[in-house]
Amino acid sequence: MNRWREHFAGVDLPVPVAGGGSVVGINFDNAASTPPLKRVREAVNSFSDLYSSVHRGTGYKSRFSTEAYEHAREVVARFLGVNEKDQVVIFVKGTTDALNRIAAEQLRQDGRKVLVTEMEHHADLLPWRHRSGHVMVGLTPDGHIDLDAIEHTLREFDGAIGLVALCGASNITGFVSPVHEVAELAHRHGARVSVDAAQLAPHHRIDVLPPDDPGHLDFVSFSGHKMYAPYGAGVLVGPRDFFVGLPEVMGGGAIDMVTWEDTYWTDLPDREEAGSPNVVGSVALSVAIDTLLGLGFEAMLEDELALGRRMLEGLGKIRGVGVLGGTDSGRPTRLALASFVVEGLDHGLVAAALSHEWGIAVRHGCFCAHPYMIHLLHMSKDEVGVLVDEVTTGGRKAMPGAVRASIAPYNTEEEVDRFLEAVNRIARGEFKAGYSQTADGEYEPKGGWARIEIAI
Repeated sequence: MNRWREHFAGVDLPVPVAGGGSVVGINFDNAASTPPLKRVREAVNSFSDLYSSVHRGTGYKSRFSTEAYEHAREVVARFLGVNEKDQVVIFVKGTTDALNRIAAEQLRQDGRKVLVTEMEHHADLLPWRHRSGHVMVGLTPDGHIDLDAIEHTLREFDGAIGLVALCGASNITGFVSPVHEVAELAHRHGARVSVDAAQLAPHHRIDVLPPDDPGHLDFVSFSGHKMYAPYGAGVLVGPRDFFVGLPEVMGGGAIDMVTWEDTYWTDLPDREEAGSPNVVGSVALSVAIDTLLGLGFEAMLEDELALGRRMLEGLGKIRGVGVLGGTDSGRPTRLALASFVVEGLDHGLVAAALSHEWGIAVRHGCFCAHPYMIHLLHMSKDEVGVLVDEVTTGGRKAMPGAVRASIAPYNTEEEVDRFLEAVNRIARGEFKAGYSQTADGEYEPKGGWARIEIAI
């Protein structure tokens, strides 16, 4: 056990395993989504009694909810070091929503191309590709951000790039990006920088820095569901002077006045938060931030990184296991996360065995970052071409990938050791059940998977 575990909900839940019986489940799928902090869950339950629509209601609940909602914005601003005179905190549905909003406004206002790296999640690739168009730069051979390649491309395009978009940390390798160094390069060449902080924010302090600092971050986006507040809210931080045109989402609350012919838009942030906002989710996110800081965010991250080092070192000792990006766990360049392949075994089969036989939740596949996975697996263009042909004709079984284990502060050394034992046994071919592969490439135990009835 560790000193943080008692603060998280649902982390000691029994799960069924093949052959009958159950074990206390291990959640190593935190990079996908996280459980709520208990204090967040309690706050949501308490706030539900006081919830009402915000900003224009005169009732006590409405006034209370409005105050709580705007306080949540202040909490986020302090957490990131936002100067609210020059930047604005906008509540959105999540990181994907935030990045699409930036991309739409970037096209309307600027129209120049967007530089992306080969590391990006699809949420930080597709919005740019299908709007302004993107220029993709490669990575170092081991999968790190290549500052020289970014600088070379910015210089080569000579002002034709208006935005540099990169992830704060990879959801495949856990590599932390040098976001402030990239920001300096972008600003030097007349571009802004957008940081997809979905993976970074829960595991690493972020400071946007003052606007007059060459390394300041113009845009930062992250999601509550990855930050122990899975209630549907996210954050977009951006320069106030960027949101001067028509808002991407239009409706009630975004205007001062509408006549038969004209629309008079209101000030930020309300102009970018049309409709009824997710007040509960925003309050939950602010409580999560307050709780993490109150418990000791830095100490929590140190313990988390120690678990990550234990996991990476252990995986590196298992015969037939290869960790994408290698097993160097040196801080501050890596989160407590590892994606790995097992020689001779499909990634889906490994993930299924971990779940059904050991009660360990992981994720497998390409993690919505296909170009990066192709880079890490060293696939040739011909191999990718064959794969595209198979997948686009329904051959999902052909998809390559890896297994990802991602750690949170509530995880323990005992859980890491149980995971390493499981991977070792699986790598040796020691399965407790037989499996069949479905048409979509997933593996299920023959006879179906065991269930424990849980009342919801």
